[in-house]
Amino acid sequence: MDLKSCVAYLLKDGRGLSENAILEILKAILGTKERNLVSALKDMKKKKEIVIEDDLVKSTAKAKRRIPRVEKVKYNLPFWHRNWTVVIFNIPEEKKGLRDQIRYQLKKHGFALWKNSVWISPHPLNNFLKRFFANHNLNSSVKVFKALISQKDEEELVKESLKLAKIKKEYQNFIKETKRSFKRLKNLNSLEDELKEKALDLLAKITELKYLEVLKKDPRLPRTLLGYQWIGLRAYKIYQQLDKYLRA
Repeated sequence: MDLKSCVAYLLKDGRGLSENAILEILKAILGTKERNLVSALKDMKKKKEIVIEDDLVKSTAKAKRRIPRVEKVKYNLPFWHRNWTVVIFNIPEEKKGLRDQIRYQLKKHGFALWKNSVWISPHPLNNFLKRFFANHNLNSSVKVFKALISQKDEEELVKESLKLAKIKKEYQNFIKETKRSFKRLKNLNSLEDELKEKALDLLAKITELKYLEVLKKDPRLPRTLLGYQWIGLRAYKIYQQLDKYLRA
């Protein structure tokens, strides 16, 4: 969330806050400097996203559009029969744009490039990809198979192609930063209780959005490939616990 979105979120209940209270909260969470907040509020006032009434900053309907709207997600790791879905396609050079679209959609929907233009995923081909291939008349150019692969190749695939080490690092950073941020805010004595509650609410929203950004990159592989101590499950538990802070 950018600075103006944070301001809009703090003011979402319609009661308003003083400029100093907004600064205290944002300084505690983001380290916001006064000049940056003054500039943001000036711009929001010019765009009629906020009004000043009785020394309180209040949001208008326009400001509420800045607040990111997200749906709750469930982190499900599917049961797996050890069948890999393999996609191979042959698109001529003159249709390079279409070829790039196929690669983009496969990657977006959990497929990884393995070897020699072979794309592979532990998940079945979903309905979106089926429709995409059909709508682009690709059924004759794209071949989809089910396959079993050796344990050695499986380990190599998980390590190299699916880039689990990278996503694991992102989850580790998310967990570390989240724990540090909430601990620092809870131990902060300079904020009044009411402002601290609002600060926790905002921090929870920011944390929710950060989690969802990491989740987008997670192929959500079957538990068999990840093990039962997979760090993505720990990150998901933190995400579930944010509900007690979110009031939206």
